[in-house]
Amino acid sequence: MTRYTLTYEPKNINFRPATVLEEIYQNINTILSTYKFTVPLFREFGFTAEFIDRPLTVLLPIYVREVVEVVEKYEPRVMVEEVKMSAEIEGKVYPIIYFSIRNGVKL
Repeated sequence: MTRYTLTYEPKNINFRPATVLEEIYQNINTILSTYKFTVPLFREFGFTAEFIDRPLTVLLPIYVREVVEVVEKYEPRVMVEEVKMSAEIEGKVYPIIYFSIRNGVKL
C-alpha cells in the first residue's frame, strides 16, 4: 500500500484539482483549516480547537486524536497512519500527515 505525506499548508489552495489525489490533498487541507461551528449549515465540520494555546506536550495527543477522527470522517477515502508536528521558531506548529488510500478508491 502506498503511503502519502501531506504537510499542512494553509496558504496552498487548489480550487481545480486535476487528479483524485490532488482533490484528496485539498480536502485534507480544508479539513485541517476549519474549526467547528464556523461553517453555516454544517456546524459539526472541523476541529473543536480545544488544543489552541496549549503546550506542545499537551497539544500533541489531543491534536493527533482529532486529526485521525476528523480527517477519516470527512475524507473517507483515506486512512491516517501517522501524525507528526513540525514546529517553527515563531511558535507556529503545523501537522505532517501520513496516510494511505483505502481499498477500492481509484486514483
